[in-house]
Amino acid sequence: MDNWTEFIIELQSTFGPHNPVTDAENQLNHLQMKENQHINKYMVEFNWLTSQVRGYGDGALHHQFYSGLPNYIKDEICHIGKPHNLDSLCYLAQEIDTHYWEHKEEVQHTNKSSSTSNFLVNKPSSSAPNSGKGKPTSSSNASSSSGNTNSLSPNKPKSNNGGNKLSNATSSNPDLAGKLGKDGKLTPEERK
Repeated sequence: MDNWTEFIIELQSTFGPHNPVTDAENQLNHLQMKENQHINKYMVEFNWLTSQVRGYGDGALHHQFYSGLPNYIKDEICHIGKPHNLDSLCYLAQEIDTHYWEHKEEVQHTNKSSSTSNFLVNKPSSSAPNSGKGKPTSSSNASSSSGNTNSLSPNKPKSNNGGNKLSNATSSNPDLAGKLGKDGKLTPEERK
């Protein structure tokens, strides 16, 4: 092996596919676009494989392309009508995929903004007393608030306990203020 070209040929004949056309045909027959994949990746792979095969006409490639599409694109094509040539099918599939991902992003954005607004409206009341001062109420306060729940009538749901925690936390703030240093942390005596 005196030159680079001979080396590449020898390397490909030893380690490369024995029949690259057959391998490309097999890959084309099993090519599937994944549900979470954009169509551009599928089309690049499809076009590369079709450049490797020989003797496939427009009808066969049309069938192969359609077969590999995910159901959400096939469903829309059924409503619109399947184009008769490969180029029109590719264009239609791209349009459907673009609209699908735009809609999915809009829904995700809407859900995200509604969950954020719900969080702001329904903000937990227990976070109000801890606005940067000290730590949450101690377990002794929690046990006294749980004692209060037993005095509630059995018809009231236990989720209304948040108001009791808020009143207990605000009444215990003056006690915590004496136990905190100027930096807002427990004094050395209180750490023990």
